[in-house]
Amino acid sequence: MSVKSGGKYDGFIAPAALLAVWELVTRLGWAPPSLLVPPSQLLGLLVELLLSGELLLNIRVSLLRVAIGFSLGSLLGLLTGLAMGLSARARRIIMPTFNAFRQISLFAWVPLLMLWFGIGEGMKYVFIALGAFPSMALNTMSGIATVPKAFLELARVYEYSRYDTIRRVIIPAAFPSIFTGLRLSLGIAWMMVVGAELLASDVGVGFMMTWGRQLFQMDVVMVGVVVIGVIGVLLNSGVSSLERRLLRYKKR
Repeated sequence: MSVKSGGKYDGFIAPAALLAVWELVTRLGWAPPSLLVPPSQLLGLLVELLLSGELLLNIRVSLLRVAIGFSLGSLLGLLTGLAMGLSARARRIIMPTFNAFRQISLFAWVPLLMLWFGIGEGMKYVFIALGAFPSMALNTMSGIATVPKAFLELARVYEYSRYDTIRRVIIPAAFPSIFTGLRLSLGIAWMMVVGAELLASDVGVGFMMTWGRQLFQMDVVMVGVVVIGVIGVLLNSGVSSLERRLLRYKKR
């Protein structure tokens, strides 16, 4: 008797097993409650924070920061990737500086950003944009570099202008790689906003976790970790779903 693989619920097996082990470890007292809170208790706190509106407020603020920072960083990354992918000279000019920038830890920019922008929203937007920029640029450039030469030859046969070749051949062919860059950049942007809020903020998911740590409320900190993970998965799934829809639309 064969077992059919690839069930749609397979992805829930590992999380369910992890939650079960987590609950068991805490119930048996193998980990102190001050360090590890059982999932059942976290669920109750999660519902409480949702009903009070506190969690939704923090999520809304964090998502707004991500939207602005990600938009800035991904747009700059897209333009940079297009320039490096479409022009060998631009690639020679930009790539050394771009590679040097990639080697710098994003958190190394924090002292400078605080000096330049203070600890307000501007600093957070730029910090998030710096995180979203490299992946978008690299994937855009890579997507253009992998456009089949046959496509370009066909464009020359049809006497496409440079603009039409880019718009009708290169961009569509590089579309999957560009969307991969979008997905990666969005995930990094979400991580960056939490980091920025942990450093300097008075509202947001990261701030909620910092406040919980200062008050020794480990359950609040762990709820924040769970929320960060869930929203990250939802953002990634949303971009992937949008990509599939657009690809189906292009094939019609």
